[in-house]
Amino acid sequence: MCHFFLPEIRHPFHPSHPLTLISLKPDFDLYKLASRSNWIYSFSDLEYDDEHKDDVAAADDEDDDADNNDVVAAADDDDAADVDNDADDDDANDDDDDDDDDDDDDDANAYASASLSDGTFPKCKCCRKRLEREFYHCSICKFSLNGNCSMRPVPPNTISELKSHEHTLTLFPIRLPLPCDVCGLSLSDAEDLVYSCLPCSHMVHRSCIYLPRVIQITRHSHRLSLTSSLPSGDFSCGVCRQTVDINYGQYSCNKECHYAVHSKCATRNDVWDGRDLEGVPEDPEEDIEPFLRIDEETIKHFSHEHYLKLHEKKTICEKDKFCEACTLPVMISQRFYGCMQCDFALDEACASLPRKKYLPIHKHPLTLQPFATGQMPLSPYQDINNMFRCDGCRRRGVGFLYKCSLRYCDFELDVRCASLPDPLSHGCHPHDLFFNLTKGDCMGCGYDDYISYFLECIKCITFLGITCASLPSEAHYRHDRHPLTLCYGEEDTTSGQYWCEKCESKLDATEWFYTCDSCRITLHVNCLLGEDIYMKPRHIFKLPSGRDVEIARNDGNSRQFCFSCTLRCAQPYVLKMADGDEHFCTLTCIVRSV
Repeated sequence: MCHFFLPEIRHPFHPSHPLTLISLKPDFDLYKLASRSNWIYSFSDLEYDDEHKDDVAAADDEDDDADNNDVVAAADDDDAADVDNDADDDDANDDDDDDDDDDDDDDANAYASASLSDGTFPKCKCCRKRLEREFYHCSICKFSLNGNCSMRPVPPNTISELKSHEHTLTLFPIRLPLPCDVCGLSLSDAEDLVYSCLPCSHMVHRSCIYLPRVIQITRHSHRLSLTSSLPSGDFSCGVCRQTVDINYGQYSCNKECHYAVHSKCATRNDVWDGRDLEGVPEDPEEDIEPFLRIDEETIKHFSHEHYLKLHEKKTICEKDKFCEACTLPVMISQRFYGCMQCDFALDEACASLPRKKYLPIHKHPLTLQPFATGQMPLSPYQDINNMFRCDGCRRRGVGFLYKCSLRYCDFELDVRCASLPDPLSHGCHPHDLFFNLTKGDCMGCGYDDYISYFLECIKCITFLGITCASLPSEAHYRHDRHPLTLCYGEEDTTSGQYWCEKCESKLDATEWFYTCDSCRITLHVNCLLGEDIYMKPRHIFKLPSGRDVEIARNDGNSRQFCFSCTLRCAQPYVLKMADGDEHFCTLTCIVRSV
């Protein structure tokens, strides 16, 4: 790789002197490359393996007043002998090299020996990482730069950005453990450059110079402006929920709400849409009602052509009604709007869903759509019409959905996930849970790999996946006249063994399950709700082949045999071919057959 590097360069990080290429041999022990005592990095910044800890401790006791240009011996005779033996071995192995290689090796060995003064590893002044085998060095100033850092684009020496600072900012090549005057984070960050205005004692990250002045994020209803400080008071960041230091620049509400966000959190790619709204007039606030009220009990909903009348389900004997929006059955004592001319129904909460929503898990506004009109991938080469997959819980759905209002963004959420508030008060945990865009093991299912979004308890640092958070707290079981409630696991399992009423297998009481406290029956979550819980009976979707498939209830006296796997269908619903008698358990079985 040495042929990529020039033997000598000049770099803006060290304009006073040229930097000479140092190339160490492949078999050279990098542990012997130790920093000089006059380098600014302390021993606490560095790590060693057990074999070299004693050497570092011994070297730390050396005389700090020794001349920086002198070569200081190693901490003990054994280490010195090892260095001499390595040098002898290198000379013996390189007799056939040309003169230039010998000169380079001598320079490298000389620098390596001279670096044994205090036993610490030298670091690159740019990335602050340990020096690699190819680096540039100034022997006068003891300045070193990794070869890869020398190939980065050369930054400008000065930047004039009047929106950020009234004076010209100058490149400051040294990383200091001081806070940035804009974001408050440490200037020692190796991924960002530092610029300063020495007359003002103003030091900032390069990226902070170009922060937008006015932004809009979906976590707050008003625009946010970048401010150099905040009024006295306690502020928590609206994204990460950590304390906001009022002495540094943050984003705060234009309408004087008690709301602030760290500048780095507010401009995250998954939080901010990338638009600087300074000088852009605000759009008038539009609040389109989802329905027109005809009288106290009658409405005209935008999703349906007929009037809907308010009802209340009183007994289990009534015919099951399914909400067209969330596709869940209407529970006993639940109020719902039913069509006066057909079977269309919306529960009271879904009928009031707003037409437009701003959610913390997506940076664009979302619009309510009555039905899935696009296509959902069934396999790498096949798509299904009139069905979608929620980008939150990853479940398939056929009900209402919230879709991103931007043409190029395909983000979609079912109404269950879109209705989760932030913060969320959930029965599985005593504290509020927040959408912090962090992740960890879900306290419900224990997984973290296939879940898209999590809610976090900032007090306990525990997480709840959106898949478990969106499970209904109550569900209907056709063999029980009471609604079943979701139990979040029991710590004491010595009272007895639970069995699932449906699959007749043992139930782990430490996991989530549904139970009826009156009848003492228990069911697995998947046994009660099924693999696809948002499948609505009588809904018809189209396969790539053009054949129609109807979702039918699996509530006969005997369960249907699956045409693909030949087993009895155990799901609450079966998929029936509209033009034949074939029945399938799931979409997976359909893929295997078509």
